[in-house]
Formats: sequence, structure tokens, C-alpha cells
Amino acid sequence: MVISSANSGYNFSMDYAGYVAEAWTDQVSAFADFTFDGVTNNGRTFNFSYAMTNDSIVDSRIRSFGLDTSGTVTSLSATGAYQYTDLDGQFPVGLGRLDLCFIATGNGSCTGGPGGLRSNPDESGTGTFAITFANVMESVTFDNFAVRFQSINPTINGSSSGVGIGSLASGGGGSPITAPEPGTWLMLLVGFGLVGHMLRRRAGPTLLPQAA
Repeated sequence: MVISSANSGYNFSMDYAGYVAEAWTDQVSAFADFTFDGVTNNGRTFNFSYAMTNDSIVDSRIRSFGLDTSGTVTSLSATGAYQYTDLDGQFPVGLGRLDLCFIATGNGSCTGGPGGLRSNPDESGTGTFAITFANVMESVTFDNFAVRFQSINPTINGSSSGVGIGSLASGGGGSPITAPEPGTWLMLLVGFGLVGHMLRRRAGPTLLPQAA
């Protein structure tokens, strides 16, 4: 996904499919809306709003969410439900490090810790985040969207934690977004190929996606 600095007002939604104990599952899931609010800081800072919902079938909580971006990031800030941040934060289950990570509480990390949106009843949280790059960016690539699930009850295949892998659900408003890169969104749309894409970029245990 590529967003240009002229795309202010563009909104897109992500569906997160659960991946727990090395298997796809429909028992944990999430949904998020993102809005690009424009650039500040003379074109170096890209600003976004988000609304995250934990719509898992079983009890769980979303500890953090993360994504990758192009360019050299010099600082990251956030507000709201996930106001703590980490650059190059470690994600579990073979996902490796993600460039940007947004965390529910200050104690712990992207991988684990307390807090986060719960399910049953489904909780939603909103906020903003700002990404500042070393240079003026006319456009920025975003991919490898993920969330961290913890406190899964009942456990899934014996595990109480896992991840959610994001795929583009919809987009609209603002200026049209540029076409997604074949190596990311097209792979997602034909069968959650994002996991394989990430593992080619990072060392980590091999994931063998199964049918949901």
C-alpha cells in the first residue's frame, strides 16, 4: 500500500485473521479503520487516526498492533488506546521485527504485557499516531499489518497467545490511493500470503498456513 502526501482524508480498513499455535483460526480476530490525516513538519511527518476493535469469538485481548513502512523513521508518537510506541519492535510467532509498534501499556513490549482491548463484549479503542521521517516523503509504503493477541480463553491448540495478520478490507474517501504492490496486497488477497512474504524478509521459524 502506497500513500502519497496528497492523500489527506483517505480511509482504509484492515481485517486481522487469527494465527495461533502455527495454525489459522477464526476464534480470534480484529478489525481496524485507519485515516490518513495529512502531513506536517514540512512534509516529514505523516499523521493518522485509528479505530481498533477486538471482535474475537473467544475471550482475548489485543496487546499491540504494528506495521512496516518505507523510509527512515526518526520518531514515532501516538495517543489513545495504544499510546506507547516502539521502533523496530519484536513481534512473536515468526513475524520478526516490525518497523512501527503501538502498545496498550508502558510496561511490557510489543510481544507481551498487560492491557489491551478485550472481547466478549467486544471493545473498541481510538487514537492517533504520527510518523516522522528523516527526509521529506512524497509517498510512503505501508505493509505487514499485524496485531498481538494474549489471554486467549479457552486456549487454541494449547496456546493462550497468538497474532492476527492484516488484509485490506476496504478503502475510500480522500484522493484515490495508489495501487498496492504485488508482493504484499495481492498475496494477501489470494490467501494470506503475507506470512510468507514477511518470512522471506526476516529470519524466523517457518510458518505453514492452513485453511481457516
